[in-house]
Amino acid sequence: MSLAAALLDRLGRPGDIRLGLSPRGGHPILPTGIDALDHLLGGGLPRGRLIELAGQRSTGRTSLACTIAARTTHQGELVAWVDPADAFDPETVFTTGITPTRVLWVRPRTEHDAPKAAEYLLGAGGFGLVVLDLAEAAPHLSIPWARLARAAEQSRTTFLVLAPERRAGPYATLGLELSTRRAHWSRAPGRPALLDGIAAALTVARHRLGTAGHTVTLRHACA
Repeated sequence: MSLAAALLDRLGRPGDIRLGLSPRGGHPILPTGIDALDHLLGGGLPRGRLIELAGQRSTGRTSLACTIAARTTHQGELVAWVDPADAFDPETVFTTGITPTRVLWVRPRTEHDAPKAAEYLLGAGGFGLVVLDLAEAAPHLSIPWARLARAAEQSRTTFLVLAPERRAGPYATLGLELSTRRAHWSRAPGRPALLDGIAAALTVARHRLGTAGHTVTLRHACA
């Protein structure tokens, strides 16, 4: 039994959960659930690779990561979310469609423990997606990028790092950057304008397995 399975057994593992390593051969992918993005990336995010999703606050960085996590859990796979700043809102699990019984939410004691927690989860195997949220982490935080990339490759887990800017350098196979926020308003006669969504440009800034430089516009609805 993998460590991921043992963790879920202790938490009350439900049935119909797919554990184990993703298929060998080629470059297996993890669909994001966003058609335009999957088309741009040739099907989705590469498994067994370190992927950076960079963007300043309010660009939709966390919302996009949650959409990817939701798609992953809907496929019957497990997601681990490392949250050193305790910034992840549990309500987000329900509003974005993530299956709560297939998510392991990890809150390290300090931000310095976050990279080690991510490395442990990657080494455990059995997770389709491991998210490391560095959005509020100090810029000087030391990250063992080489070890994390190697752990993701060995377990063939998609490793998604969230941060205001890309920091992994050559260890990232894929680098995505969110920018250019634009608000969309609903207006009706005699009523105040309501914010119903935010659009952001997502650029493939780095892609070792494909073509970089392309941009797609994503729209995030407001509940």
